[in-house]
Amino acid sequence: MGTESTTTNKTVQGNADKYDAFKVLIARYKKANQQGFFFEALWILYSMFEDRTSAFLYYIGFVTEDRKKAVGDKSIQQSIRGVLKLGEKANFDFGTLYGKTTTIKKVTTWAQNTPSNDEYQKELKILLNRKAINSPEFLTCLDGIDYWRDKRNGLTHALFSIKSYEMAKELKPLSEQGYQLARTLDNAVNALRKRDQQNSIREKFKLK
Repeated sequence: MGTESTTTNKTVQGNADKYDAFKVLIARYKKANQQGFFFEALWILYSMFEDRTSAFLYYIGFVTEDRKKAVGDKSIQQSIRGVLKLGEKANFDFGTLYGKTTTIKKVTTWAQNTPSNDEYQKELKILLNRKAINSPEFLTCLDGIDYWRDKRNGLTHALFSIKSYEMAKELKPLSEQGYQLARTLDNAVNALRKRDQQNSIREKFKLK
């Protein structure tokens, strides 16, 4: 019993730390953006997207407590494969930003359109039935993150190949667009986090 309590406390504390870190990043982003340090602002935003997409997958029970790989429970893995329409030998891609946004798009679309009798999937549908998630705006946000990522990567790679003043025209609007996308994504994660505290899908299915 003591070991279980210690593990739970570490997980709760870890999630609190991650949330506090996100708030710190928001403050640092605002300062960088206001002072015209747009490359730093874009770097911070990218970190936000990585963190919030990982958090989303954590709260719906897709990934382990360290948020780096798929949960080990084979029956839950089977349910997740059903949601994502992945074959038995297909690998989960929960480690890249593209893989995470693609996964979240799939699960959000699935929750809106696909009936299920699977116990885990039924709980997942309940968890995702939140206004901040169950909306066309959230799917648009995910598409926007993919576009933003590609644009940011392109500007980074072109840093020494185009005139700086031409790049500067794109940096500020890209930074501001990224911030709005990050807030929309964070609202969705907060909706999951609040619901998770009330009726944790991770606790119900003993996911680690």
